[in-house]
Amino acid sequence: MKFPRERNNKFTLLTVILVTVALLVILNLARGQSGRAPLPESKKNKQERPKLPDPPPIRLPEQPPQKRDDAIRINSDLVTVVATIAKKTINARMDLEREDFEILEDGVRQEIANFARENDQPLQMVMLFDSSLSVSNKLGFERRAAAKFIERVIRPQDRAALFSVSTDVLVMQEFTNKVPLLVNATKQLKSAGGTSLYDAIYLASDYLKPAQGRRVIVIVSDGGDTTSSKGLLEALARAQQTDVVIFAVYTGNGNFSQNLRDLAGERALETLTSETGGDVFRPIVTPGTQSEETDELSLKELDVAFGSLADQLRTQYTLGFFSTNDKRDGSFRKLSVRIKKPGYIARTRTGYYAPKG
Repeated sequence: MKFPRERNNKFTLLTVILVTVALLVILNLARGQSGRAPLPESKKNKQERPKLPDPPPIRLPEQPPQKRDDAIRINSDLVTVVATIAKKTINARMDLEREDFEILEDGVRQEIANFARENDQPLQMVMLFDSSLSVSNKLGFERRAAAKFIERVIRPQDRAALFSVSTDVLVMQEFTNKVPLLVNATKQLKSAGGTSLYDAIYLASDYLKPAQGRRVIVIVSDGGDTTSSKGLLEALARAQQTDVVIFAVYTGNGNFSQNLRDLAGERALETLTSETGGDVFRPIVTPGTQSEETDELSLKELDVAFGSLADQLRTQYTLGFFSTNDKRDGSFRKLSVRIKKPGYIARTRTGYYAPKG
């Protein structure tokens, strides 16, 4: 049986429509299983690229902190030398520079690393007053002369302390730059007991050790020692280890016969001062030993002695060097300071103790 041609065309059209609908259904089912619509090609490419993490913030490398013992070791290797300068001629000017000095350690030339004039370095001073019974008749004169000395020397940047030296060593005034306090401390001195001078030097050296600047001990005494537990060499070694310069105003009977003089005390003061770069000042006539008229004259001489001491403290230079001998054996090394310019003399300590360890 044959269908007409028109009917066959309608059948073909219907078939195409059904096939198209079926394909659309199949595509919708596939899209639902994936859970998302397909992305455009441009977006698809962007999503497929992995995202890079943000760069960390830039930090400069930190310098590791220096250990405290290393800092102490470095500082201890710097050898400090205080040079007191005297002029050979009146016309010589006190305008020395670093290159005018030369330092020798055990005969070997050292390079000067630090250089400072007196004005650049504060004065750290301990005055040791012999207040034993042996100087009771001189104590009043010493107070008056010392008061003038303190007023003449102490500047705002300086500090001084005052110790009373008898059987016991007493701190009459702690470190201060206030002149009235120091002068008042001299008025509190009272004579009693024996003399522990070497103990006082030992203790004063330890007292000065933390101080920054020129460390100076001024002794007002006849140099005798009767009650110390420390010896002369122990006291001297402690002063040298602390870079202390010792000066002394001798108050013994220097103008009398040798039978009345304390020669051992004089020699002790000479040793202490010469080995540390200081000096001994001797009034021709010491107060309290003659008539009132002579005592007034000797008081002026005592004032002159303190004045000379003040002048020397104003003509000091501080030099520093790092030794070419790197052995840390604690040995004693000899020092010598020369001034290349003619017309000057430098007085310094004779040596120092090398660091240990």
